[in-house]
Amino acid sequence: MVPTMPSRSAAEARAFGALSAGSALAVRADRGFGRSTLLWRLGAASAPRAETSLTMLGSRALSDIAFSHLASLATRVPEFALYSSDPLAASRALAERFAGDPLRVFIDDAEHVDAATAAIVTQLAAVGILQPVLAVRNTEELPEEFRRLAARADTVNVTLGEIDTTDAKVMLEAQLQQPVNASSVTHMLIAAGGVPAELALAARRAECEGRFVSARGYLVLAREQTTESSEAAQQAAEEWFAHCATGVPATGQDQILSLLAPLIAEGDEEARLLAGRIESGSGDHGHAMRLLTPQPGDSEYFRASSALWLSHVGEEFDVGQFEDWAANEQFSPTLRLSLVAVAMAHEAYAGRPIAAIERGFGLIESELWARVSGPDSGALLYSLHLAIISEGAHEFTHALRVSAINWDRLGVDHGLFIASRAHAAIEYGRAQEALDLTHQVLALTELGDPLGIAGFAAALGAGAAAMLENVEQARELLGVYREGPPWSGQMLRPEAERFALSAILLVDGPDEARRETAALIARAKAAGLKLQVMRLEHEAWRLGLTPSLDALSASAVGVEGQRAAALRLASDPERVEDAASSMHADGHTLFAAELLSAASRAEREAGNKLRSQALLTQAAELADQLPGVNTPRLARVRVDPALLTAREIEVCARAASGLSNVEIADELFLSQRTVEGHLQRAYAKLGVSDRRQLLPPAGGGTLRD
Repeated sequence: MVPTMPSRSAAEARAFGALSAGSALAVRADRGFGRSTLLWRLGAASAPRAETSLTMLGSRALSDIAFSHLASLATRVPEFALYSSDPLAASRALAERFAGDPLRVFIDDAEHVDAATAAIVTQLAAVGILQPVLAVRNTEELPEEFRRLAARADTVNVTLGEIDTTDAKVMLEAQLQQPVNASSVTHMLIAAGGVPAELALAARRAECEGRFVSARGYLVLAREQTTESSEAAQQAAEEWFAHCATGVPATGQDQILSLLAPLIAEGDEEARLLAGRIESGSGDHGHAMRLLTPQPGDSEYFRASSALWLSHVGEEFDVGQFEDWAANEQFSPTLRLSLVAVAMAHEAYAGRPIAAIERGFGLIESELWARVSGPDSGALLYSLHLAIISEGAHEFTHALRVSAINWDRLGVDHGLFIASRAHAAIEYGRAQEALDLTHQVLALTELGDPLGIAGFAAALGAGAAAMLENVEQARELLGVYREGPPWSGQMLRPEAERFALSAILLVDGPDEARRETAALIARAKAAGLKLQVMRLEHEAWRLGLTPSLDALSASAVGVEGQRAAALRLASDPERVEDAASSMHADGHTLFAAELLSAASRAEREAGNKLRSQALLTQAAELADQLPGVNTPRLARVRVDPALLTAREIEVCARAASGLSNVEIADELFLSQRTVEGHLQRAYAKLGVSDRRQLLPPAGGGTLRD
């Protein structure tokens, strides 16, 4: 876990104090100084009130489009949508909904939020309806209304600047797991310019290069060896990228294809490759295949490049051949790195995510990485993201290594970045956050989707909507996923297919979900992708499509990682709590709660009532951390007005919201015995045995006067 640095303890305390007090907050810091990390910590502290907490990511691409960022809030709070037609009605509706409990909105990259959204957020903050938490590099770059908000006397401003040697020592020793010599700390801090991210990167490089020497229990930094400048190589890579620009050119694909046609006729391989990629992206898969399929006389470079692109659209490939091509120093650095990225993704899916992770971080320290221009580095980062997700350890495990990457140099596509955040959120059971982020991605793709990520994002959103039992959104997003190209997500396509299963179950029913799951498992087995088989078996069990944990535990044998280790224990009734504890420690709260809930039902059916209750208590405590989330194995039941009497609905709705029998009795002017009687009759109708298995009625809330 990223440690709290001593010099920042007071600033962080002020930030958390402001959050608790309901004050507006602005966190200011340059790149690499921990602005987003502090915002994440503040957001984590708001988990208990998830129903009134939202996140927003400012997007440069949307900054000039009025109300564009407000749309992401409207997906969670529909009242925001009224601003386009009746601002006064919108304000009244929001004031009524959040009276006494302001909506907390965490806004990262606040400088990129459009002016109209900034004005509305500021106005709502002024009247106590909304509590904004801004994260920004420079307040001078904020929209005018946000600048005024940050300058208000009651807004708490926190600035994160350079760290000192005490901070650096804490940070380095947490990263390197050993005391570090004071002079080495000072030397590295000066070299990093006081920037935490740069310090972490420098330490990682020194560690990989073997420049730390252990002496008397301390690590001492040896003198750094200078290397030849790579400016010439970087320039060559940038020129190559400009010549082979990805995506659909601004002049229009038809025009660029007509320009490429005579070059293709003359045998220009570069023109053929580019045309094939454009045709594939535009949906003409057949023509793209004809262009990209190697012909006699084609160069090895063309064969490698075409095989790479065809692998992105779902065609089979020879991973050994990709490794050989990646080692060919005659090929461009971009092509070599992209080939390695595909091989890494295959390695993770095949059951070796730890090996893929170490290979990825090793490449980030390599000369090859330094020679690749920023945008071209994306493929490796997406494979690394996949490997980290697949391994299953807590997201903080690699936080220092990830934060050390120079993200500004890379120019990562904003839509892909937000999609990766949504991917991580749904893995941890944070369904509402994943759904919010999905809508932000889809808003970006409406302006243009050259990388074809809309379908992938829609699958994530459909899965998140299914976890929230939102049939309408699950159906809508499942439709977007199905209408997209079959390769949307590229290397992450199998993840999209897996997440879509829960939406298929909700929308199309169990027979279709079983058919789709069986087809995906058969395909993964045929390809030797052990980890993917395990993840699909896990999904099938979670969705109630398979009755037993035996196949799941068996599929985890021979697979690396924390998740696989926990799943190998899951089928053993004596070890189920160990498996759940491991999953919870790694942040997979939903998976842990599902295991415990299923184990509780099994113990109850076996007549072990005391153990069943103990397991149910543990499951309920975990499930409470995931507001609104339900799955077949979690087996919570929503209070259904169609099955209950009016009084049973009143009692159950209050029980689901956390009130005790005494509190319910006082509120409804009933005796405790009468309350208990209503609950027991309702439990029998709903098929539950405990109030902790209840969810509020659809539409939310209790029936309080």
